[in-house]
Amino acid sequence: MLTSIVKLLQDRGALSVQEISLALGIESSALHPMLEMLVQKGKLLKVDLPCNTGCAGGCSKSDTMTFYKPS
Repeated sequence: MLTSIVKLLQDRGALSVQEISLALGIESSALHPMLEMLVQKGKLLKVDLPCNTGCAGGCSKSDTMTFYKPS
């Protein structure tokens, strides 16, 4: 599965967690640890877009605001 994630991002460029989840048919809750592992291994880069909704507790749309791209 990790190889599929890297290949998808190499083919398509930067994608949000939601886009990766939909493309691979994986729940985002299962996807997050895999993405973090790939970041730690230096395979992917994580890009967080700033939340401009003014929410103090963090953005509730994190799966659409967090992107990953090949390193």
